[in-house]
Order: sequence, then C-alpha cells, then structure tokens
Amino acid sequence: MTKNEFRSRIMGCWMGKNIGGTLGMPMEWKRCKNNVNYYTHDLNGEPLPNDDLDIQILWLLALEERGFYINSKDLGEYFNEFMIFTHAEYGVAKTNLRTGLQPPVTGSFNNEFKDSCGAYIRSEIWACLFPGQPEMAARYAFEDAVIDHGDGQGVYAEVFVAAMESAAFYLDDIRELIEIGLSYIPSDCKLSEGIRKAVETYEAGMNEDETREYIMQNYIGHLECHYISEEDEQKGYQNGRMGWDVPSNIMIIIYGLLFGRGDFERSMLTALHYGEDTDCTSGTIAALFGIMKGIEFFDKKWIDPIGHKIVTCSIDPFRMFGKIPGTIEELTDRVVALHEKANATFSFQVNDLMTAKDFYASSYFLNIYLEMKTVKYEFPYLNVRIDYCGDPVVKRGERKKIKLILSNTSKSITSDRLDIYLYNREGCTVLPQNEAAVFLTMAHMGAGIKEVEYEILIDEPLKPIYHFVVEFIFEENKNGRIMHVPVVLVSETGSVHQVIWEKRGENGTCNLPRV
Repeated sequence: MTKNEFRSRIMGCWMGKNIGGTLGMPMEWKRCKNNVNYYTHDLNGEPLPNDDLDIQILWLLALEERGFYINSKDLGEYFNEFMIFTHAEYGVAKTNLRTGLQPPVTGSFNNEFKDSCGAYIRSEIWACLFPGQPEMAARYAFEDAVIDHGDGQGVYAEVFVAAMESAAFYLDDIRELIEIGLSYIPSDCKLSEGIRKAVETYEAGMNEDETREYIMQNYIGHLECHYISEEDEQKGYQNGRMGWDVPSNIMIIIYGLLFGRGDFERSMLTALHYGEDTDCTSGTIAALFGIMKGIEFFDKKWIDPIGHKIVTCSIDPFRMFGKIPGTIEELTDRVVALHEKANATFSFQVNDLMTAKDFYASSYFLNIYLEMKTVKYEFPYLNVRIDYCGDPVVKRGERKKIKLILSNTSKSITSDRLDIYLYNREGCTVLPQNEAAVFLTMAHMGAGIKEVEYEILIDEPLKPIYHFVVEFIFEENKNGRIMHVPVVLVSETGSVHQVIWEKRGENGTCNLPRV
C-alpha cells in the first residue's frame, strides 16, 4: 500500500463516519422501520456533530501529548476532564472517575449501561493507527472501552470492531472480516452469540424484516424516552433490559454488511431500516467502507451536502480550543503523522502479501479479558493489580475484602522480598494487620505471582468515600524505590426501587417510569 493509498483510506474512514453519522442521526434511537434512501433533513454544507467522532478526537489529543505508552487510566483522565457529554455510561464513568476509582472499575460499578454502544462507535482511531495489526488495535480498543464499559459486552464490541477495521486495510471480504473480529472476543460472550446468530439467520435465507423480528424478540434493550412505532408497540417491543443495546446494534451492522453484499449504499441503508442506534450503525458501516475503498470511493452526492468540516459537540470547546481538527483533511494528516510515529515505535511488519490467516487473534489474546476485573499499576520490577472482590463498597459492621495480586517483573534478579503496608483511615480497622511481607521470584519463572488479602472493617458511622494507600518496598533496594497504589472504597445506602412504567403521551411515545 502506497502512502497516498493509505492516506486516502484514512480520509475515507473519517468521511464515512461523518456520512453515516449525519444520515442516521435524525432517527437515532427510534424503534421503528425506516424507509430512508438519503439525508432526511436540511444541511448547509456541514455534518451533524456526533460523539462517535468526538471521543476519537480526544484520543488523538491524548496520544499527541502523551505518546503511545498510554493505558486506560491515562485515557480516563482525558475522558473525565475534557469530555462534557454525561449521558448513560459516559456519566456513570465520569462520576466514578471523580470519586477516585480507576478503570475498569469506573465502567463496571453502578453502570447499567456497560452493555451499551458507547465504546465500539469510537474504534476507528485504533484501526487507523494500527492498520493490518488487528491485535494492536484490539489492545488499545480494550484500554479505551473499559473506561466506561468495565466488564460489559460493550468492551467486546469495541475490540471486535477495531480488529475488523484494522484488517480491512488489507482485506475486503466481509465474511472473513467478521470471523477475524470474532477471534478477538470470547466465544461464549453474548455479543459473540448475537453475531453468530446474525450470520446464521442470514445464511438460512431470512429476509430483512424477518431478521429484524428476530432481533426484536431476542436481543432488544430498553428505549428510555424515545420514539416507538405503533406496530412495534403492539408487538410488545417497548421495553427491554436497560442498557442492553450493544448485541442488537452490532447484529444490525452485521446484517447491513451481509445483506449489502459489498454494496456500500445498500449496506448502510439496510442498517437504517432496522432502527435503533442508527447514527452508530450506519456510521460504523460507512467508516469500514472508507477504510476498504478510500475517499475516492464515495459519490459526491454523499459528500457535497456535508462538506469536509468536523463539528464537535461533546469536547470542552474552551480548554480544547485550537487543538480540535477543523476538517477531515487536518484530522487525516494528524492521524497519518501519529501512525508514522507508531510504526517507528513498534516496527510493524505489514505488507500486501498478508492473507486473512495473518489477521486472526493469537492463541493467548483472550487472556486480556482477565484484566476486566482488576485495576493494574505498573512499576519497575513490580506489577500490582487491585481486585475489589466485587463492588468497591464498604458497609458498616461488615468486613470488606480486597486482594492485591503482585508480580515480580524483574528480568535479572531471581527473587526478593516485598514489604507491604496499607495505610489506614480513622475509624477503620485493617485485618489481619496493616503490614505484610511477600517472597516473590521472577514472574517469568512461573511462581512469581502472589496474592495478598486484606479486610477492612468499619464500626463507626460511615463516610461517603475512603481513600487508602498501599505502600510497597523491595527489601533488596532496587534503586530505593518506594511505590504507592491508591485504593478507594465508597459507602452507599438505599436499594433499587421497582420501576412502574406508564404510557404517557400519544402513540409513538414509549413507556416512561413513574418518578
């Protein structure tokens, strides 16, 4: 692939994102069949703003400022500071981040929307930075997704799409791309089940209306306060599980790609036919075609009404003034420049002779999902993982267990003793005691990973938040480094009150909770 071809595909990705997002935005989260062939609203040469693209621009800024050795905690800082949209999983994650919690706990704790669509819609940045390297794209997508989706299906969705899009720089066989994406997620997760069911029903000969009924009957989430057609309401499709949105919408993308049979417009418009999160489904499909075909592929009828401008709505416009790219061309140039830095950093080996088998996940990739339950801190010679053993919640008079998983990452010193001290807070008791010592061999020798458990007991009236610090010191000095890791516990009262749904409004208004 030449530099000009690569740049064309990057620009095609972002143009496709704007085309699909703008086309689908007016019918976003309407549960109905859509008979749409073109933009449905007046446009003045600009695309509609969309968080799908905004957050990817935020990741662009983070990478430009901090480089590629970046993780979920780094991305979480940008997310909390500069992303001003606070709906659903975004708002839950920002609340958890402000409390002092860290990913992936920020995406799991109190989050009914961890199985929703907010992560896969921002996957393209990783594919564009790591074209033909789906494992790299998937690893960064994982770090991204856990911020606000924790251990939910939303994480699998972003990994799946990022891997598929990365491979699409060198492969345009839709069925093969789907299988490549599936190789990066657990075969027993609900998302994988939904994708395979979508492929099965398509290959069984079910048409668009039949497959839509299959989704509505088996995979729908709750609509919140959006529109529902009278036909769908009469069929009982007004209520599903709250936040259970990503399986159905990824299935819609799969149906769009399969029914489209390689035709861009047919693929995108098929996805719109199903309804639901239409800007996300059509935007992902259009971006994928842009990656496969390049900017020249798109007919002028799709580009002229929206132009090349980037319009944002969820990035802080004051603190990010002058940093947000204003056009598709500027965004493309900055992504290409970052890709060149990534290539210099990681020394990719990619060529046009690679085949589909080169893009499938390695046998060990799925181990990454072991990180969905623990907060990881990396130091020279030591990795620390905090396992909250459930929610990070402390209750008066009940022991709260936390677990420290410790790895000696030294490559040159066979073994060492690690001294641990958990600094207490007033009114708390640490059991069995604050201080401990652990013998660690090098982790790569097979027995160098140890677990240490503490229990925290509070018998006094609870405070809202407790900030603890765990200190680690190797007895054999290791440059005299003292390492500290934060542990955050919160207190919570109340229980979930059963919602009573009411029909308020004319036909087309979905049920709302009595509040």
